[in-house]
Amino acid sequence: MIEREKMNFDGKLVNAYMPNPCNTSTFSGFEIVTLREFNDYEGGTILQEVKTAEDFLDTDEWAIDEPFYRVFGVYKRELTKTRRALGDFYNVKDAMSLISDLTGESCNIYSI
Repeated sequence: MIEREKMNFDGKLVNAYMPNPCNTSTFSGFEIVTLREFNDYEGGTILQEVKTAEDFLDTDEWAIDEPFYRVFGVYKRELTKTRRALGDFYNVKDAMSLISDLTGESCNIYSI
């Protein structure tokens, strides 16, 4: 595994999860998800989560802008909601920093 500091993930596919160390929080953890923006047929835009490398490459030519990263708070299973968007970032380090600020723990992304 390669540590995040040795790789630049900006503009790349990143999907990550970090457990929340705070047991009293309503969030069980936090996700970083890659999003792409596309034109729709009615003149607006659509945001699509990109989960796989194949999807990432398939959407590359149709995307309006560079990929960006959304941080979600993932609610605990006993709650009726599943997750809540907390912020959007073009820089993965900024997304990681938000999670570190929320958890008080260092957020690291590793790649195989």
